[in-house]
Amino acid sequence: MLKIAQEMQMDSKQGQLLGAGAGPFHHVGVNSELAPNLSWQDNFDKVKNLTYYTKFDGAEGKHAAICAPSPSCDCALMMNLYGSNGAPGDVLKVTARSRKGEQKSFTECIRRALAEKYGDERPISIGGMFLLKKGKAHFHVMPGFEAKNGPPFPDAKQLNDWLTYHDFEAPIVCLSVFHSADPGKKLGLRMEHTHCFTTDGSNRGGHYHYDLPPGEGIEEVEYEAYFNTAKTLYRIDKPEVTLERDLHD
Repeated sequence: MLKIAQEMQMDSKQGQLLGAGAGPFHHVGVNSELAPNLSWQDNFDKVKNLTYYTKFDGAEGKHAAICAPSPSCDCALMMNLYGSNGAPGDVLKVTARSRKGEQKSFTECIRRALAEKYGDERPISIGGMFLLKKGKAHFHVMPGFEAKNGPPFPDAKQLNDWLTYHDFEAPIVCLSVFHSADPGKKLGLRMEHTHCFTTDGSNRGGHYHYDLPPGEGIEEVEYEAYFNTAKTLYRIDKPEVTLERDLHD
């Protein structure tokens, strides 16, 4: 990811990256959901790596997740990152509770509101973190690849059938990058990407989908978020084929 920071023309003396993407299977030993959170001071060699990954544990019939600190600054497959100089400054604080309407995803709700306000020709890109303070949310975690079944996956259904799904209770920390628009779909952007983790050994984390409605022991959902806008959008190694929408609901 430090090479990506250099491609983004970030300052080598100080900076920070956060976001969501695929974990370094060559270090972890299997696919994982990566929540990048790293910063550097003086040069790219002096890195503070607070990145976490979540991997699937299906051994001996289990259907569990394992959340742990990443041993590397590497990533794999794909990555969405928000970069800043890591200095104090103004942020966008968003608080919300009690889902209303049909929209189930906190970040997608914000993304669509921005799209309605600014339209397709004026994209707004956002990065930051939010805390699921109360309630419960739905996540997926990638398992290992099976040689006979891909990737690449021919359609969204096959990909969704391959993923493993988990419901986890708050509190959970989430890192997110999203865009209000991809004008003319020229960049083939992943419009929203959020990965979450816990640091207390409870093994709750993964790719955020949406929160669950209250009832049957589930508290009313509550979020607290801190975001900022991007001044420049970098598209690195654009894929030859992109989907009309994200691969999951």
